[in-house]
Amino acid sequence: MNRALIYLFFSVFLLSLSVPALAQETEEDPYADYSYLWEDTKKKKKKKKKNDAPEEVKTESVSEPIQPEEEVIYTPPADTLIDEPATDSLQPSEDLPLDSLEEAPQEELQYPVDSLDKPLDKQPLEETDEEEYQEPEVEKAPKEKKERKDRSGAPPVQDFRSGMGTETGGGSFDGGFTVTQIDDQYFVGLVLNPEFSIGKVGVGLNVPILYGLDDQSIRTEIFKDGVGAARLITYIRYGVQKADPVYVKVGQLNNTMIGFGGLINNYTNSTSFEKRKVGLHYDLNVKGIAGIDGLYSDFSPGSFNLFAMRPYVRPMAWTPIPIVRTFEFGATFIRDKDQSKIVTSDSTSTSYLFTRNGIGAFGLDMGVTLLRVPFIQIDLFATYSKLNVTSEALRDSLQFTYTTTNEPSIMSDGFQDGTGASVGVNFRFHFIADLLSTDIRIERLNYSDHYLPQFFDATYEINKDAKIYALGAAEKMSGFYGSLTGHILKKVQLGGSLMIPDDITEATPATVRVNADLDRLADKFSFHGSYIKGNLTDLGDTFKFDERSLAKLRVVYHLNKFLAAGFDYYWAFTPTADGGYKATKYVSPYFGLSIQF
Repeated sequence: MNRALIYLFFSVFLLSLSVPALAQETEEDPYADYSYLWEDTKKKKKKKKKNDAPEEVKTESVSEPIQPEEEVIYTPPADTLIDEPATDSLQPSEDLPLDSLEEAPQEELQYPVDSLDKPLDKQPLEETDEEEYQEPEVEKAPKEKKERKDRSGAPPVQDFRSGMGTETGGGSFDGGFTVTQIDDQYFVGLVLNPEFSIGKVGVGLNVPILYGLDDQSIRTEIFKDGVGAARLITYIRYGVQKADPVYVKVGQLNNTMIGFGGLINNYTNSTSFEKRKVGLHYDLNVKGIAGIDGLYSDFSPGSFNLFAMRPYVRPMAWTPIPIVRTFEFGATFIRDKDQSKIVTSDSTSTSYLFTRNGIGAFGLDMGVTLLRVPFIQIDLFATYSKLNVTSEALRDSLQFTYTTTNEPSIMSDGFQDGTGASVGVNFRFHFIADLLSTDIRIERLNYSDHYLPQFFDATYEINKDAKIYALGAAEKMSGFYGSLTGHILKKVQLGGSLMIPDDITEATPATVRVNADLDRLADKFSFHGSYIKGNLTDLGDTFKFDERSLAKLRVVYHLNKFLAAGFDYYWAFTPTADGGYKATKYVSPYFGLSIQF
């Protein structure tokens, strides 16, 4: 009986011990709230993405050391269940994966620790969920900056020597029947003036077919001597000067300038209606850094005519600095040994005396764009020039005149080549998208005895000997040169210039130039004209036609889109039997076609 009671009591005691252990295995972990201290969140997230299901939370062994948030080593509180010797079943099995702090040291080895074995306050980069990841916005600052640049409306840097930019595509065909008087003889015939422009190429021709009523024959004088049939070419052009890397023009040269115009300005090689010259004007540059421009006045064989060459450089053109990159330096070399035969009115010929051994000139110049903002551009330039015209023939002629008349008085000290210098500024204005554009140039001139500014101009080709001989009486002087050029809607172009010394005398004369081009105003009228007069001693004689004048005028009335009537007027020069020149006028009314395309 007693044995049975003892056995029963012992069984109940063992059962009471097994119930808490079973409860420990089934009840929730009391340290589950601290699981983030030992769980590997990276593995958990990756596993969650892979299985697309929440990861099963594993029950941790209560016998493992647990660390609080603030310490690496954590000592768990005392518990009778942990110290109970009969709980061997509670020890972790080797087959179970451990998410406990036993793996923590491997993760912590990625970071340095301090002397107290505490990790630094550096957290690992949190892995971004692919579903929640958004690509950061690409910055659009460069695009916005470009748009601001485009909205500014600032025009590109333009060279005022390229003109007003009125070249347009298309062309025209003018031609009709005409009646004219040349050398007291009447002629009737047909004159054709086709002109067209395709891309950078422009071509203009002048083809007169005249029949003499007196001698009843076709007039062929235009083809004799010089370049012959090439005189039919008004011009052949490629590119635009100072706007394209390559500019070449062959034919008649009008209002031509080399460099900044210290020596060659407003030059023309066409002073005769029939004996027109075919010359060359060019300007070539390499990427706007260096280049060469120049001219050759006449391709007449057997003579080396006016030749000019100007190499120039823009050494800082590659820099983005607005003012510095526009600096330009150039040197001009000029030579003229014109001995072309000039047929006179009595069918004899002559040639120039003072160019027989050749004359020359040398110049230096520089320029820079000071300001370029919308609607306004300002350029500053300076020039220095020296003539080299001394020859035995010139000295003898001047000395003979001085010995006979004691004039000019400055020849008392003999003749020496003169020099000149100038400083100028050019203002270019654009109004309302190039509706109206103007160029205003103002230049201060200073020159020595035996020098004339802008020596090679339109008056130089009228009579070279007379122009060179005038240097003997030229006195030291200062003065101004000014010009104004403008256009409206690229259809109306007006311009003019005036070179005026401080004291106008025969030794220091003035020069004036006027030109106008009006195309189909009100679809009815066209007007094209140019006028130059040099050696002015009285401004009241500015528009008085004489041996110092050169004029060309065309007036057209358009009857409809295809028919027109008008007249051509020329005041030009023909050589005389004594080697001089006489002014000759040509008036040619005509009726015919005038077509634009």
